[in-house]
Amino acid sequence: MLTVSLLLHLCAAPAQIWVVDHFYNGIADWLRYDNQGAVLSSGFRHFNFSLPSAIAKTSVGDRSVSMTAGGVFALIGVNQLGAFVLFSWCSWLGLLFFYRAFSLTFAGANHRRYALLLFFLPSLIFWTADVSKEAIMTLSLGLAAYGAAKILARRRGGFPLLIVGAAIGAFVRPNELLLVMAGFAIAIIILPAGPRRTLGGVRRLGAIAFLGAMFGLSVYLTLHYIHSSGGSLSLSQISKNLKGSNIGTGSSNVVYTPGPVGFLHDIYTVILDPLLYNAHGKGELLASVENLVIVGVILSSWRQLRIVVRASLARPYLLLCGVYSAGFIYTFAALGNLGLITRERTLLFPFMLVVLSIPLSPKGEEAGYEWELRRRDRLARRRTGEVEKHAPAVTGQAPRVGPRIFRPTSLPIREPIRATAGGSTRPEDPGTADGGSSTTDPPPPTG
Repeated sequence: MLTVSLLLHLCAAPAQIWVVDHFYNGIADWLRYDNQGAVLSSGFRHFNFSLPSAIAKTSVGDRSVSMTAGGVFALIGVNQLGAFVLFSWCSWLGLLFFYRAFSLTFAGANHRRYALLLFFLPSLIFWTADVSKEAIMTLSLGLAAYGAAKILARRRGGFPLLIVGAAIGAFVRPNELLLVMAGFAIAIIILPAGPRRTLGGVRRLGAIAFLGAMFGLSVYLTLHYIHSSGGSLSLSQISKNLKGSNIGTGSSNVVYTPGPVGFLHDIYTVILDPLLYNAHGKGELLASVENLVIVGVILSSWRQLRIVVRASLARPYLLLCGVYSAGFIYTFAALGNLGLITRERTLLFPFMLVVLSIPLSPKGEEAGYEWELRRRDRLARRRTGEVEKHAPAVTGQAPRVGPRIFRPTSLPIREPIRATAGGSTRPEDPGTADGGSSTTDPPPPTG
């Protein structure tokens, strides 16, 4: 599966060039990044990192991508296809980190549903196969998500991954890092107490302090460098600034209603618009087919959506994904441009699909996963010593990936008791438990 997914990502790089040339009249953001990167590459080869005034005046996100492209061209030469293949590979690595975060969070469960959606959703293959912010941020958020999942699962090495991921995307799209840090802070607060409580409070306070610093940095970068907002977090102002300002990126007449009142419409705009009945042009028609698939996934995920709050308390990484998804939909609906939303929502899907892919026991069977249980049942099982029993793999067969059933393992086994000749009691011999004769003679009476 991973090999096929990687091949599709690499093949999407030349497909991106062909589609833009034939369907978008050669208009795309990556053309600007390529041209500016080619200009910068000659200076970078001679360790001259000064920027021409035309590039220095662009937004920090655009400038960061152009500088990254210049660094790549300085190493491989000005080769557009080569740069696209490299960026596509980096975005695929980001998706792999997202998958590792999911498999770590739901260890021992069936991850096939999430893997199929994550590695083969067309948007995640096509829109990240070029020199773009989406490709860089997929790697950035994937590293941050995997680091957060390791921290929430109390595994080593989580903070370095989180810091590296944040550093990669800090000057590209700090507003998305802001959403990740907000979700992570909430997940840390509700993180259940672990079996080792030594210095647990100190570690949690340290984690919250670290997240507070990262959150403050994200707010600062967002206020000063967010594109086209004039240094404002006002969604109404962002919507006004972006309407009609992106020629060739799609429809820009999307209605935006600020505030919680329009949130349901925001969900439709970001996730489901356009559909087949209102698609115009070949690009929107292809997007509507993918949106129809997403509608089917959502409708088939009613069991997951029904327990999402309960599961979030058992697996806080799920809460991080839910907070990020809700915040992304609310903020990015303000773009008011379907072309921009279609591209940028690729950074929503890896988090949103976690909510829609919570592993569950087969329908009609008893709940076998801890995150399916109510909190009181979960705590009761822990108190009585019930643990999750993992069936060992049989030689020559693949390991079982179905539901693991909780079974008691710490309760003592009561042995049958029978009286001896002297009036005392001792455990009954297994050979006489059913009335048969014992294989060993009883000890002779004494005295």
